[in-house]
Amino acid sequence: MKLLFKNVINKAIDSETTDVHFIPSEQEVYIKFRIQDSLILQDTIQLELYRKLLTYMKYQAGLDVSNHNTAQSGRYIYKMKQLFYLRISTLPLSLGNESCVIRIIPQYFQKQSHGSGIKSLYSLMNKKQGLILFSGPTGSGKSTLMYHMVMYAKEQLDLNIITVEDPVEQLIKGVTQVSINEKAGINYETSFKAILRCDPDVILIGEIRDASIAKYVIQASLSGHLVLSTIHANDCKGALLRLREMNISVQEICQSIKSIINQRLVTTSQHNRKLIYEQLNQQDINYFFDNNHSLPKHFNNLSYYLNRMSRAGVICEETVDRYI
Repeated sequence: MKLLFKNVINKAIDSETTDVHFIPSEQEVYIKFRIQDSLILQDTIQLELYRKLLTYMKYQAGLDVSNHNTAQSGRYIYKMKQLFYLRISTLPLSLGNESCVIRIIPQYFQKQSHGSGIKSLYSLMNKKQGLILFSGPTGSGKSTLMYHMVMYAKEQLDLNIITVEDPVEQLIKGVTQVSINEKAGINYETSFKAILRCDPDVILIGEIRDASIAKYVIQASLSGHLVLSTIHANDCKGALLRLREMNISVQEICQSIKSIINQRLVTTSQHNRKLIYEQLNQQDINYFFDNNHSLPKHFNNLSYYLNRMSRAGVICEETVDRYI
């Protein structure tokens, strides 16, 4: 099983796969690779062989190998040419089997080239306090963009940065990263109280998931710290309305948020990945609440940028339809 597992993972890493899917049917299991936007069939294996492989993968990730009826998730370090985190997640199926997905994440964050679009955002890191909020669906590059901003703050501005993540996705040398561990008593509440005593210039919070985390993020951003965080929303307007649903007042939003960036990673006609985003600044946010939740006329949303890219031949119309 070790050799089979190694062959699958090595092939996935070589092809720049982000996720490996094991999808059982009645007699066999499909192995599919997520490469950019596409889920590509790589191989099939017999169901009995897969069950043995799944037991091996569960053991490696510290999961309960005897439990087949509840979803489980764990991870461990895998070494190829470099170190990777493999996050292994299982899901019980009605067939009496379990599906499995392996997320492949380099252990250490490596800067990537995104062009001048990201560089224009680096000026936000000069702010002494406030909240920079990143929104978008899973896989839109929110965490990667935040890590780029953090790297810039560390290398170019010599700022002290502390992150609180659940869990830490990738390690950044020279940055203090705290991983949430409820069993050990390390949660958002205790972490916030501790890091505010450690003189941070920048605080990165992995995700605003509920009203309590939103409260801590807003408080930190109003108390002399620059805070970066993410929220799941389809657009900038949706991010503001989600904060209101979490009982964050209009006054707190207008006082704290310096910018909201809603983004997508799209695949171009040349099979490259390109980051596009819409952005609201503090003045736009004030306008939004002063004008019955309408946005300024100068604001360009994602549809505007996608259609412009389509007219230029950078992406096809199908890609536009997929993201609008």
